Amino acid sequence: MVRLTMPRPIPTYCGEVVALRRICAERDASDYFEFNLDPEMHRWTNNLPFASIEEARLELSRLRDLADVSTWMIVDNRSSKVIGRFFLCLETREGRRIVGEGNRIARPYWRRGHNREARRFMFDYAFDGLGADAYETACWANNVNSCRSIESHGFVLVDETEELFPKLQQAMAMRHYRMTRDQWRPSAR
Repeated sequence: MVRLTMPRPIPTYCGEVVALRRICAERDASDYFEFNLDPEMHRWTNNLPFASIEEARLELSRLRDLADVSTWMIVDNRSSKVIGRFFLCLETREGRRIVGEGNRIARPYWRRGHNREARRFMFDYAFDGLGADAYETACWANNVNSCRSIESHGFVLVDETEELFPKLQQAMAMRHYRMTRDQWRPSAR
């Protein structure tokens, strides 16, 4: 596996529910800090809420400056607030271009179409913009809501591994999902 440098600048997207744009650490830190205070945002991750707005700003600056990852801020169009982030990375594996993702959306925006619209933009970018052959994601099997969300977007379960969940210091099942270019449905855009 070879991780590739991501193209810059990252594109901006504007839909009916969300806009996706590049990170502006100074401007976005307060909203990012605020929605990360919710402990439920960290239940299935290995991190904790930020201690301060400055800590949130530093994390956003770090994410913005990664050459092999593109990170978008997810902005709710109605309120103009940052309500999440989405990142993609691109690698070559056995001669194929594979995109990996990660995203977080504030709990008040769960199941309201924000993630669905954001992910549609990411599918288009991954397959059309980056020339990906496949798009992959993963989540803990016990995180039933994430599993259902991922499957509702058309991902196919390709593997389940046992991995250490550091926060709980126990082995748990991790589900690995994939969508190939052939499975991608541009008509669903």
